[in-house]
Amino acid sequence: MKNINTNLVKAAMIALLTLSCISFVGCGKTDEVDADKVDTLIQWLKDKDKNVRQLAALEMGEIKDTSAVEPLIAALKDNDRSVRWSAAEALGEIKDIRAVEPLIAALKDDDSGVRQVAAWALGKIGTPAVEPLIVALKDNDSSVRQSAAKALGEIKDTRAVEPLIDALKDVDSGVRDDAAKALGKIKDGLAVEPLIAALKDVDGSVRRDAAGALGEIKDTSAVEPLIAALKDNNSSVRWSAAEALGKIKDERAVGPLIDALEDVDNGVRREAIKALEEIDGNQRR
Repeated sequence: MKNINTNLVKAAMIALLTLSCISFVGCGKTDEVDADKVDTLIQWLKDKDKNVRQLAALEMGEIKDTSAVEPLIAALKDNDRSVRWSAAEALGEIKDIRAVEPLIAALKDDDSGVRQVAAWALGKIGTPAVEPLIVALKDNDSSVRQSAAKALGEIKDTRAVEPLIDALKDVDSGVRDDAAKALGKIKDGLAVEPLIAALKDVDGSVRRDAAGALGEIKDTSAVEPLIAALKDNNSSVRWSAAEALGKIKDERAVGPLIDALEDVDNGVRREAIKALEEIDGNQRR
């Protein structure tokens, strides 16, 4: 019933915007139309119906008008959590630096969902958010830690390398996985040894993405551990290791990759072929 009510509210909002000649086209200059639409949505952020407030916030994120930033910041303190996370999401879409401090404060929200979206939004805004996102890697909710790791990977600031290395030992496999992916995006050599160690993680997804991250960093010290990973009992780890070896382009991998052409998994065989072609092409240059 809640979803039905939300859909009805959304439909009513769109209808009102259209009938008011505020939304879309045909009612005057575009800039004036958008300004009127934003003003209306700002008013709806104060509506007594939480569904209206939530959908108004989300619509502001779609429009990405900076005049909505301050009202959305105020909505981060709404008494309804769905409104707060919608406001955080909208601020992430707008990417205005004014939202950084309020979103940092939202990382301490009582609701883990709000903290998670705030971390995501800070990642969208970028560099000014690095330090608070590092702190969020220690949040007591694993989904928040995951979101923080993903955001740090998007920002690619080297200050996050050591905290993400620590996150490779998180009790939650999802956090370890996202930390490995983030380190692959940052591509700092300090992460090589910890990622090699992560090739022995108990979780197959972590091993797979640790291999992928090593392929992104392209450090030759990872070649032998990646060759060993071609024998992993998880096929996704094997093909990720093959792909990584193709990116590193070290001749030591040729023999093991030829052996991988006999792998029982078609994906592994395909990646081994691609990797051998990469290494061969590198030798011909």
